[in-house]
Amino acid sequence: MADNHKRIEYLRTHTLTGSIEVLTGLCIGAGRDTVEIGGLDSPVIKHPHTGEPYIPGSSIKGKVRSLLEWALGRIEPDGSVWGSGKSERYEATDPILRIFGTTLEGWQGGPTRVLIRDAPLNEAWRKQIVESGLPLTEEKQEVVIDRIQGKAAQAGPRTMERVPAGAKFDLEIQFRIYAVDGDGGATDRKCLNWLIAGLKLLEADALGGSGSRGYGKVRFSALKLDGVDIQEAFDNMPTLRSNSEPPYDFLALIAKEH
Repeated sequence: MADNHKRIEYLRTHTLTGSIEVLTGLCIGAGRDTVEIGGLDSPVIKHPHTGEPYIPGSSIKGKVRSLLEWALGRIEPDGSVWGSGKSERYEATDPILRIFGTTLEGWQGGPTRVLIRDAPLNEAWRKQIVESGLPLTEEKQEVVIDRIQGKAAQAGPRTMERVPAGAKFDLEIQFRIYAVDGDGGATDRKCLNWLIAGLKLLEADALGGSGSRGYGKVRFSALKLDGVDIQEAFDNMPTLRSNSEPPYDFLALIAKEH
């Protein structure tokens, strides 16, 4: 009987590092079971020991995946996550499923390629703020407007906690390259370029909650791929106009540097 399984060989791991700069207040909620009188309605997620805010890797991964699914036309009929089994066919070369992973039975494209670590506060920025006696988060009150009376509704204001504009977090992403059926890793290298294009899409969108109200605008800076500066290329990346080819080949750039 023929063996229909793909031949998969691990080749290497690429490392993408940089900073996440918060340009408008960032709210990635921790959730809570109760709200005390006068307390926060929506606190941000914090390290349980230090009390310092951080950005979960899952928040970055989920947002970038969603943006790339739309950009690449990978949308399930019912709006669920691409690869949830609602479509008729998923190719082993599918960039979304290769990059972010899938639990599809019979998937032949190999393991999840990307690993996005939790992003802690940048130590230099944290030290500067603490030594200045400034808080690491801010509280912002919001109200619902009574459409008839044209003033705040009687329900009263909600208090939202946010990481303030100007904050910096450290970014680290690992990306594994596999050769599948003798392609030498070419498909995975293209997937890495798609992932970086997804970060560019995130800059034009919002991270965390309440993006439509101005929250969560971020910028990626000091980007390095395997230690090579790619920031200028990232900033000048062409607009994504095709779902067949990434807008820029970052691995070709770092190959020239090496």
